[in-house]
Amino acid sequence: MARTQDNARSEMDHISAPYYKITDGFTGKNFFFENNWVKAKILTANNNVVSNDSFLYNFDKIDRRLLITTDFKNISEIDWREFKAVMFYTNDTTYILEHIYLISNKDLFQVLIKGDSKYSLYKTVHTKVIKGIYGATSYGKSPDRYQDITEYCIFFPNREYRTFYQLKRSAIERIFKLNPDSGRVEEYLNSIGKNTYQEDDLKQLILYLNRQSL
Repeated sequence: MARTQDNARSEMDHISAPYYKITDGFTGKNFFFENNWVKAKILTANNNVVSNDSFLYNFDKIDRRLLITTDFKNISEIDWREFKAVMFYTNDTTYILEHIYLISNKDLFQVLIKGDSKYSLYKTVHTKVIKGIYGATSYGKSPDRYQDITEYCIFFPNREYRTFYQLKRSAIERIFKLNPDSGRVEEYLNSIGKNTYQEDDLKQLILYLNRQSL
């Protein structure tokens, strides 16, 4: 059930709290949308859809916090226990991120393919701070920076799941080794003809498996 603008503001006040984050001195990215905050719709823990065009959102990838603001002077955090999913939208693109409580309480997983009773594919990005090194530049210390590490998650039709980090043939074959579709996986990977893949290759594999199960 969607909320009106006024009700949405009231509900956001209820499920959020003030949040302060100092990022001066860092280079790189720690926000999902870098510096471009976007609009979003929130699916609350009570299955209400909350939307208000005056709100702007971002996701802090280091502290795993969903942030909201109206003026960039006051930034609040939405309690992770109070929402199930968020749909960010910018221009003509949408990004759906969900809590998968079976794996993690606070992490948000981006939905790449939602297969329901078939295969599903998700990813989450773990970001860590790489401290600068003294003496690395002529001015002294090199700046601190952020490093993103992408974790992928495949849910099988029986709702078991496997997580992995490397988009390599050996890693994918290992995931499907005891799976009934292992032969189809090998067949598809042979058709691609390479050993290291891009994210789109993985998405096409999952789509291929889902089509084969029709």
